[in-house]
Amino acid sequence: MKRSTIAATAGTALLLVLTACGGGGPSEPAAPPATTADGTESPAAPSPTASATTGGTAEPADETDEPVEDVAYSTEAQNDPEWPSAGGDLLPVAVRAGAHEGFERVVLDLEGTGTPGWRVEYVDVAIEDPRGTEIDIDGDATLQVIATGVRIPEEDELDRVLPSGEVDVEGTDVVEEVYVTGIFEGQNQAFIGLDSERPFRVFTLTEPSRLVVDIQTED
Repeated sequence: MKRSTIAATAGTALLLVLTACGGGGPSEPAAPPATTADGTESPAAPSPTASATTGGTAEPADETDEPVEDVAYSTEAQNDPEWPSAGGDLLPVAVRAGAHEGFERVVLDLEGTGTPGWRVEYVDVAIEDPRGTEIDIDGDATLQVIATGVRIPEEDELDRVLPSGEVDVEGTDVVEEVYVTGIFEGQNQAFIGLDSERPFRVFTLTEPSRLVVDIQTED
């Protein structure tokens, strides 16, 4: 399936992560340290670069933190209990993706206060909100990720926000592409292209704030 990229300026753009992946342009901030299962922190991966028309390259999603409460894998649409909640006052700053035993993970890193609201579901066609433009996403199945409680960056924050567009993913087999459309009316939209429709789970982590999408790779 061909890839397509929709140009957007960093001032209005965001994304993900599905390791949730660049070209030249302004430097992005380093991703926050990854937290291991024993609570220690590993050094953050080097910052990627990105242009105004591409989402760049996803940082590795090394942490394998579990959700606070049990979250089941499912192919059905999932959302937070208060959807469509505002969530907070957050800036999306990076997308990370990675492979782990039994699942592949996409992470949207956020800076600011609060916890994002979210809804994730399979869609037949990736449609950019609000333009209504169809986006060609790699893979045979597409997850739409909506995060709420995000805000447009201030003028002095433009170099800290992940630009919109195609985000390259490395080291994953199930996750083929992450595409970030940007921020609109307090929501951030992204798409995760997969090799097939698989069960997934969604949850948030704090300190720092993260929206996590895990895609099951084994039965």
